[in-house]
Amino acid sequence: MMKPTPSFSPRPLALLIAGLSLVCSAPVLAETLALEEVVVTAIPGAKSKMDASASITTVSNERIDNTVPRSTTEIFRSIPGIRSESSAGESNTNISVRGIPVASGGGKFLQLHEDGLPALQFGDIIVGNADNFISYDWSVDRIEALKGSTAATMASNSPAGVINFVSKTGEEEGGSIGLSAGLDYDSTRLDFEYGLPVGDWAFHVGGYYRQGEGVRETGFNGNDGGQIKLSVRRGFERGHARVYVKMLDDQTSTYLPMPMLASSDSVPGFDALTGSNLPAEMLRVRTGDGGTGIRNASIGNGSKVSSHVIGGEFEVDFTDSLTLKEKIRVAQNSGNFFGAFTAALGSAENPSGISGVLTDADGLAYASGANAGQLLTASELANLNGNGLIQNIRSFDNDIKSLNNFTNDISLTKRFENMEITGGYYTASQDVDVNWYWQTYLADVSDDVRLLDAYEGNNALTTGGLVAYGAPDWGYCCYRDTELSTQVDAVYLAVSADVTDTLILSASVRYDDGEGVGHYAFGENAAIDFNNDGNISLAESHAQVITQAAIAGSQYRYDWAYTSYALGANWLLNDNTALFANISEGGRANADRLGDGGFITNGRVVDGAVENMVRQYEFGVKNEGDVFGIFATAFYVETDDVNSEGTSGATNTARVREYESTGVELEAIANFDKLSLFGTLTWTDAEISASNDASLIGNKPRRQADLVYSANATYFWQGHSMGVNLIGTADSYAQDANDYKLDGYAYLNAFIRYQLAEGVTATLSVNNLTDAVGMTEAEENTPVAINGTDYVRGRSIAGRSTNLSLKYEF
Repeated sequence: MMKPTPSFSPRPLALLIAGLSLVCSAPVLAETLALEEVVVTAIPGAKSKMDASASITTVSNERIDNTVPRSTTEIFRSIPGIRSESSAGESNTNISVRGIPVASGGGKFLQLHEDGLPALQFGDIIVGNADNFISYDWSVDRIEALKGSTAATMASNSPAGVINFVSKTGEEEGGSIGLSAGLDYDSTRLDFEYGLPVGDWAFHVGGYYRQGEGVRETGFNGNDGGQIKLSVRRGFERGHARVYVKMLDDQTSTYLPMPMLASSDSVPGFDALTGSNLPAEMLRVRTGDGGTGIRNASIGNGSKVSSHVIGGEFEVDFTDSLTLKEKIRVAQNSGNFFGAFTAALGSAENPSGISGVLTDADGLAYASGANAGQLLTASELANLNGNGLIQNIRSFDNDIKSLNNFTNDISLTKRFENMEITGGYYTASQDVDVNWYWQTYLADVSDDVRLLDAYEGNNALTTGGLVAYGAPDWGYCCYRDTELSTQVDAVYLAVSADVTDTLILSASVRYDDGEGVGHYAFGENAAIDFNNDGNISLAESHAQVITQAAIAGSQYRYDWAYTSYALGANWLLNDNTALFANISEGGRANADRLGDGGFITNGRVVDGAVENMVRQYEFGVKNEGDVFGIFATAFYVETDDVNSEGTSGATNTARVREYESTGVELEAIANFDKLSLFGTLTWTDAEISASNDASLIGNKPRRQADLVYSANATYFWQGHSMGVNLIGTADSYAQDANDYKLDGYAYLNAFIRYQLAEGVTATLSVNNLTDAVGMTEAEENTPVAINGTDYVRGRSIAGRSTNLSLKYEF
């Protein structure tokens, strides 16, 4: 199939040549643990990393550049204790902390913050992951990640940790502009930022715009959009005030589990490193609208987000010992989510086995193209695309009507001679309004995936590859009208005492209470003549209707209340070394996933399903000298979880689990003249300690590797630099039953940065230099055997991608 000409007509290389006078980045600084840097993430008062009794990682822009990420969440792979499964594209990522499992999607026990407030109040909203609504660009000053400790008491719904994007505010004059392009993939991106202090005022503006197919071959511009952020800060004698605005309107292709060999390799004819499994024929599709009407949709939307944010912060010292802080954020979030999920694999020679509604099928033909409607011969089917496979595709097609939220956090800090007390009040609301329109399609398995029609003799059973206006093989689960409004209120108190010149003790407590009200209505099977031709096709006979009675009958209301605490101690051994320890317990309230797992009865949520608790015990050491630095934390974590997994709604068996994990996370640096080294390592021994499925007790949580690591080496010379970055993981199990193992993998990134003139540099970077396959997840617990070969449905990291970027700093 010929790819359509991109609407962005100038080619990336021509743009780079034309923009040579604007080019790239200044020499990279040596690595540092930044132990003297004051932390602003989930810490009461103002403490440096050296004085805080918490495990904290600071990710600088220089470190980000040197690890060659291709998405925002790939940045998290350089944070010890964090496991980021960045194989879904540039968003929709699963994130876990310290063996706390990916029990659903997203990051259930973790929050992503921007400037100290959450992007979303819940980290695992179905098709609404928090990382969808945060994009890293040059307007970010640094990223701070705090794991355990006061994450439980200084934020709501984030007992495992907080990752905070701290924005530039313009106190230093200067800026940068740059252009980057994929050399072996279709992507062009323009970044800019500029800050300007004017007297007591400071201004900063930054953002990006990009367009292209992306690192996987789709045949269309799946990535299209950008972001702009503006900050205005006013300083005064005893404090400051700041207002900021963000407008993010972007879309990125979404990659869901697709066909792979059980040996963790590509299926012949379909490359797991470059294939997308996104049929271009689905760029314009018609679905039911939940009633008797038609709705238009496009797989090109992928993860399409609109996030318009206005926020502010105010800080004033009433006296030398009394400080008021106020933070507020209002976000209007909406969009779409459309991906192609391989629901089943089968033999092309046996099309009747691919779906329960195609049991009479005995032939196949392509739905479009030069040979559309021509029945494939037996020999063509046997070796179709070199693999002889067909797939049942479920279109994950959702309208995200509203993920709007509001957050306000106000606190008062009183300082005494050897003590500091902070009290605060937090209030927030979160809407979850998402409609589902999932359908069933039939397709081949190939790099240029195409839709197929099934035939009984010479009679077509399907039209345009559409099997059903719904998901009959999943119990008609997947037309849904879901809506939830939540309100969270919390009060917190934190005390820190300098017991001696070297010993700091801290204690904090938080009380959260909240409520939610909404509905979670499933569609009912119905036959609807969508095209008004007087006949009911096979697809039309498997349509779904969401009735007003279903909405009225699925109303529910629930509330929650829990107390979190953290106790910590930090002992300064000398100017360069400290020991710390803490104990914490924090809660997380469940949100829209309650409706997905049979947790609602007669309009109420069943007991024990609303609140999940995480308990953490930590002991660590931090040291940074002129050459070496180390930040090491030993941890023990206990997690309670209730959730549903899958998409078959109330027919699912709810997941009720308790988990335990023991481990060590390590961040280390070394600087030798022109050579700078940085590495992270997380060793985790995790198990399912209790379950409503007794056969799982003692098993490892799904996708939890014992060892996850990264290492980076950067060499500097005459204002230039070059480096390599290694990222790896040990084996893990695909599912909790621990029958199918995902092979461990490691891959290399590399870059060379050359200073062309003062403030002008060019960077050539390669992600996944060795073109390694790395399967991050698989749906199967036991591989499926088809014609003597074992297959799974999984996701791999993307293959090699090479990028040239040009940047001018001024």
